[in-house]
Amino acid sequence: MHQRRMPLAKPSLSDLALIAAYAAAATVTIGLTRIGGGVAILWLASSVLIAVLLVIPRSRWPVPLAGCALASTLVTGLFGLGWALAVPFAIANITEAYVAARLFRQYRQSHVPLGSMSWILRFIVCVGVIAPVIAGLIAASALAVAGRDFTSNLANFVTGHGLGNITFIPLFTMVVGGRFAMSLRHSSGRKQAEAVALLSLVLASTLLVFVVEGWPLLFLPLLPLILLTFRAGASWAAAAVVVVAVVGGGLTLAGSGPIQLIEGSLSTKLQFFQLYLAAMVLTVLPVAADLRHRAWLHRELRLSEGRYRLLADNLTDIVIHMNADGTIRYASPSIRQLGGYDPELLAGRHILSLVPPESLQQVKDGHLATLAARGATYSYRHLARLASGELRWFESNARVLLDEHGEQEGILSVVRDISRQVAVEERMEAAALTDPLTGLGNRRAFRAAVEQLMSDDAIRPVSIAVIDIDHFKRVNDDYGHDAGDDVLRTFAMVAQGAVRRNDLVARIGGEEFAVLLPGLDRDGAIAICERMRVQVAESLCVTSAGPVRITVSGGVAALGADGLDACLRDADSALYLAKAAGRDRMALAA
Repeated sequence: MHQRRMPLAKPSLSDLALIAAYAAAATVTIGLTRIGGGVAILWLASSVLIAVLLVIPRSRWPVPLAGCALASTLVTGLFGLGWALAVPFAIANITEAYVAARLFRQYRQSHVPLGSMSWILRFIVCVGVIAPVIAGLIAASALAVAGRDFTSNLANFVTGHGLGNITFIPLFTMVVGGRFAMSLRHSSGRKQAEAVALLSLVLASTLLVFVVEGWPLLFLPLLPLILLTFRAGASWAAAAVVVVAVVGGGLTLAGSGPIQLIEGSLSTKLQFFQLYLAAMVLTVLPVAADLRHRAWLHRELRLSEGRYRLLADNLTDIVIHMNADGTIRYASPSIRQLGGYDPELLAGRHILSLVPPESLQQVKDGHLATLAARGATYSYRHLARLASGELRWFESNARVLLDEHGEQEGILSVVRDISRQVAVEERMEAAALTDPLTGLGNRRAFRAAVEQLMSDDAIRPVSIAVIDIDHFKRVNDDYGHDAGDDVLRTFAMVAQGAVRRNDLVARIGGEEFAVLLPGLDRDGAIAICERMRVQVAESLCVTSAGPVRITVSGGVAALGADGLDACLRDADSALYLAKAAGRDRMALAA
């Protein structure tokens, strides 16, 4: 029986281009920076390979790794340490690239180069320290076996590879991943011209520093480099670092520049130049990362504020944004119509200045409960004073706003005038029509309201919904009946906040509720009920046994000439269809 052989992956044009670039970088750095018969002082080839491995999927790694291993062997054998050390050095170089890419891809949190400070820290540790040290131990051990000094070669290998990776990988990654091209496409011509001018200034200052003899002006390129970072961003900052590295390194090799003031060998001078580059990289790249993060936060804030203002300015309810201490920061224009206040003049006032003495404690308790809910919606009723001095009942549905650190940034409250609803409830209580647990109307009150509507032919259409709390028995079994009572109360509060002023929510059974929706056909009624369902799912039920989340299902039917009982049967049938379909949904009667 013959076994099927897996087909060998064929190198693509991009793979061949990578291998050629790797071989060229290795040849150039060996030729220019291999001093005294040891390892190259500066190594760029690994940066090219690692940048590609960070961008392509891992399934495509074998061909680039194998091709660059072959290129490393040939270049080391022909131009470097000879054929005896070519294979060990190829193993060291490819191990470095694999370890760096594997570690960094595993632990990075952002796929955007220089996307955050954590990106840079992980980048430095993975590609600048761990991978070069592992590869350096392999290379230095091979050299020690061949009779070369272990310590000096290990130090040169680690510093050359580590600093080369830190300096060049950010730019190479942006180029290979298309980030640099995207940055160019998304910037205006004026912005690009400014970036090119600043990059030219970096080039000019670098040439000045490294051409002039006897003047230690190494700080000079940092000034236009920092300015370029602020004005053009991470891509141009990385490109500028490479410009300094290439120009400054080339002139240092040619025996020019302020580094010649250092007494010592060319190897010592090149190592100092690498330290200079490292200081520059560790200065500029964190700045670029922080600027990118700030730009992202600013963009998200503008989008969020735009959406918030659009909604707030067009709501009929009042929207109030206040500090955690109760100081009003924003009131929507609807407060002018509902309360008689100028919204701009309310900014800076304390919310309690709008509350009469008899409701101060209610509002304080509601405010504290909102803060304790940590982002969940909390609803409470209270009296408030209009600009005219009149007192009216309102319901506040409030939620804490949290910043990116989870700290309380303020409170957003949607306030609804429920004075008519409170008046109706008071009349219902007087007639013993109120459910004592939830404060809603009971079955008798609901029937009376429906009969009154049916007697008025002008109020048509009329719809009725039957709502049931999903898995309510499980709440009672798991948390106790007191918690179940708290859940019923919370649902009642949320349901009343979701319906219109002239709608009626009643408790007609244990966990069964009915909603009377005058003036709405079935489509309009199910829209109101769907809003109620979403708000219930998003609200947190604070119970004596701890926080509980619930969902509801419901059925909606039109009230016809055959009366309330037939309508309730139709709505019940739709309710059972909603439950059979998975619960947490609304259904229309057939």
